[in-house]
Amino acid sequence: MTISYSGNVVRLLLRWKGSIWRTVWRELLIYLLFFYSIRVFYLKGIDLIDDDDDDRLKIRRMFETFCRQCDSYTRLIPLTFLLGFYVSNVVARWWRQFETLYWPEDILSVLCTVLHQHDDKSRRRRHTIARYLNLSNALAWRDISSKIRLRFPSVHSLIEGGLLTEKEYQILEAMHNENEASRWMTPIHWVQQIMRQVEEETKPTASLLNQFVAELRIFRQSLRKLYSYDWVCVPLVYTQVAALATYSFFFFSLFGRQPLLPEIESGKEIDLKVPIFTIVQFLFFVGWFKVGQDLMRPFGLDDDDIELNYILDRNVRISFAIVNQLQESPMPDFENDDDKMWEEMHPPTKDGETSPGVRMPQLPHSKYSSQLSEHPPRLHAYVPIDDDRSIKDMESHHGCIALKKDKKHLSW
Repeated sequence: MTISYSGNVVRLLLRWKGSIWRTVWRELLIYLLFFYSIRVFYLKGIDLIDDDDDDRLKIRRMFETFCRQCDSYTRLIPLTFLLGFYVSNVVARWWRQFETLYWPEDILSVLCTVLHQHDDKSRRRRHTIARYLNLSNALAWRDISSKIRLRFPSVHSLIEGGLLTEKEYQILEAMHNENEASRWMTPIHWVQQIMRQVEEETKPTASLLNQFVAELRIFRQSLRKLYSYDWVCVPLVYTQVAALATYSFFFFSLFGRQPLLPEIESGKEIDLKVPIFTIVQFLFFVGWFKVGQDLMRPFGLDDDDIELNYILDRNVRISFAIVNQLQESPMPDFENDDDKMWEEMHPPTKDGETSPGVRMPQLPHSKYSSQLSEHPPRLHAYVPIDDDRSIKDMESHHGCIALKKDKKHLSW
């Protein structure tokens, strides 16, 4: 699911679920294991290779030269540029997929305007159309989401969930055997056929019917876009370049960040037992790369993946609430109810009739409004022309900083 977070810096950094610590702790543990293994080899292992002091000194100097070369190699890898461009594209793609998800409020609100009757046949049609829209979502989402697939491992399991009947299942399977890509589109086609019957029987307003068809087209396009995002991923070579740059950088840093004895003895370097700055850099870059990997498939089982299970439940509840409870509930008596703003704008006259004049009502506030700090916007383009300073003198100022002391809020 997408992790929600708030609070100060300490609480933010101490979170575990969906955090950088949970993402990179394994890689960091392996990195430190190799780092200290190389360090032990440099300090103790070289002395065990050969008994000759000259040979040990030669090997040590060769190792130190190799470490310095590796440190210089890390500066040649444009890691910040590669990861920044890669992750920015992946995050933008991740957010566009969330925006592609269709919410049923718009199309069902139009449906209730087209099918506004309260007879049993109209109620059943509204209910069936709402169920078919959610059925199309479930059929499409189970092909792209691991969580929806775990919830409905087979199409037949949708019968148990109430989104599908046995006869409809047989029709879907027959269509699937002929064309595998048409199963999720079949309920949308059934919606079109129902609206065709409504048009022949009740003759609804043409503009409202056209608007419903347009919303249905947008709904179908959203599902098709989700399939396209799932089929066409970020090119593999791009991910490979980012992975190769990240892990090769830290492979060279295993040797390049080793504290060397000549630099320590000369005072040019401090022997830090724990490579703090290298660990921080590892968390930055590897965590950055892992963000791109986790967001590549936003409908999986990772912590920051989009929770389609919740969205499906929410859509089902909202859909049936719109076509049943909201449509069947009585309207408020707005003509006779007390409307405070209306009474303030049209105060009654002595004769008891409504005043033809319109007054501005009081702004809506409660007793808690005094706790708020308001910061109304102010105009910045202010030129004082009623003082002794001429316009020519004003032109000598550059920018708004020079006029900061003289600026006043405009009063109309």
